[in-house]
Amino acid sequence: MQSAIIAAVTALLGLIVGRFWDGRVEVRRWQRDQRMRVYEQFIGAYYASREAYRALALLEPDTPESHEALARALDLGVAFNQSVVAVWFHGSPSVAAAVHEVDLEVNKLATVARLKRYTWEEWRVARSPAEHAAEQFIEVVRGDLGLPDIAVMLCYPPHDPAPRLRAAT
Repeated sequence: MQSAIIAAVTALLGLIVGRFWDGRVEVRRWQRDQRMRVYEQFIGAYYASREAYRALALLEPDTPESHEALARALDLGVAFNQSVVAVWFHGSPSVAAAVHEVDLEVNKLATVARLKRYTWEEWRVARSPAEHAAEQFIEVVRGDLGLPDIAVMLCYPPHDPAPRLRAAT
């Protein structure tokens, strides 16, 4: 009888410890899923805003078309700002700091895109600080999620319109 009671108590203790452990694992999994979701939403909102500013930058300033493009870009800025706040709520401190840098650079893009009509190559150069900040964000996120390091390159060097030919030796 005594061995049956010990076995029952041991089984109950095992059940309690198992449920506690499962709960902790589920909470961690949920937190990781939330982080991944907001990180993905953030980078998606970044690309949407970046492309809206590109459309604006390729237009002549102070035209009806540029005013309309600016309005569209600012409307997308709402989703971008919401994604920034979501990262502040769910992200790690290092990712929140990286998001802050991207946010600063995207805000600069809004001003830079309105300065003049850019060529495609000029715009690629003008947006490069934002691209570098986004690259850093992705690298920090990968570290935060325990993923291996990879080379992230969103900002490609400007195209050389007159490539130099190497002399044959």
